[in-house]
Amino acid sequence: MKWMFCLLLSSLTLVAMPQDNYAGAKAAVMDYIEGTAHGELDQLRNAFHPMAALYTVGQGDSIRRIPIDTYIGYFKPGRETGRQGHIVSIDVVNNAASAIVEIDMGDRRFTDYILLLRLHDGWKIIQKSYTNEPYQRKGKLLFVVSSADTYGETGYTTGAHFGEIVEPYDRLSKAGYEIDFVSPEGGMVPVHYVDLQDPLQRSNFYDHKLNSKLKRSLLPEAVDVAAYDGLYLAGGSGAMFDLPADEGTREIIRAMYEDQQGVVAAVCHGPAGLVDVKLSGGNYLVDGKEVSAFTNAEEGNLDRKREVLPFLLESKLKERGAKFSGAAPGQPHVVVDGRLVTGQNPASCAQLAEEMIRLLEVGNLR
Repeated sequence: MKWMFCLLLSSLTLVAMPQDNYAGAKAAVMDYIEGTAHGELDQLRNAFHPMAALYTVGQGDSIRRIPIDTYIGYFKPGRETGRQGHIVSIDVVNNAASAIVEIDMGDRRFTDYILLLRLHDGWKIIQKSYTNEPYQRKGKLLFVVSSADTYGETGYTTGAHFGEIVEPYDRLSKAGYEIDFVSPEGGMVPVHYVDLQDPLQRSNFYDHKLNSKLKRSLLPEAVDVAAYDGLYLAGGSGAMFDLPADEGTREIIRAMYEDQQGVVAAVCHGPAGLVDVKLSGGNYLVDGKEVSAFTNAEEGNLDRKREVLPFLLESKLKERGAKFSGAAPGQPHVVVDGRLVTGQNPASCAQLAEEMIRLLEVGNLR
């Protein structure tokens, strides 16, 4: 059975928190990340309570406690360590918080589990533990998702297609790519079309890292396109209502394809975000390109009226000069035209992700 609802991610991992509490906890964690990366010992001392400690596993499975002064002493003032850290999540309840941080160091990734308390002089880290595993980050990708949670003004619910998020997210993450999310309105992504009978969707539904990313998607103006190797537009009918009209989203797509010479991929209703993207010469990005997307026949098979949609995606892509192709309804179909990869429907997600990986690993895209 499919669960057709807007995923309330906050019910899984986030308790209501005043913004100043979240900001204070985040500032302490960022002092830790930046202090260890750049040898800024004052930042490190500001991040930790004097009684804080690092806990790790010693010989014979013994618990090893490292006082914070000893830990800070491992870092030399002003020396760059090559640590690339980012916050996975921060959860705050009253005066206590927990955080997960990932630190990339060459061929290993460290995951820190941090506890914080709010004291009279602000938020302080009181405890840190960690684990690590072999890892080689190959690059960064941007997932473009919808902020729309209804079919326009009709009140019918929609959103970003969860299955079309998690299949590429899982494959691309395992291939070594770090993934960020951007949406027209930023913040919480309205997730829809959730099938918890699917093992991959079920495991990702409760994944702390993915939940955190979907709770705090980036605004388009906050995106540095040059930091990414490619982007992917997930579907869900919400994409039909806000992605084509959002100027910031269109510019991200144009810049990735034209300026950065990166991979641009989209599946199902995701190609709606491509229909109004123009290149610097004035031509539509899809003009003359081989593409696929959710077909008119597939729209006709759904239990909703066509007039609810702002347009039919297959028809609009053809109108923009695209060379459209599709398979039978529900069958996987992926089209690759240079650095543009498009898929017809949710069944196409796995193949689309593999084509993205193949193009990204060619290594001469830029």
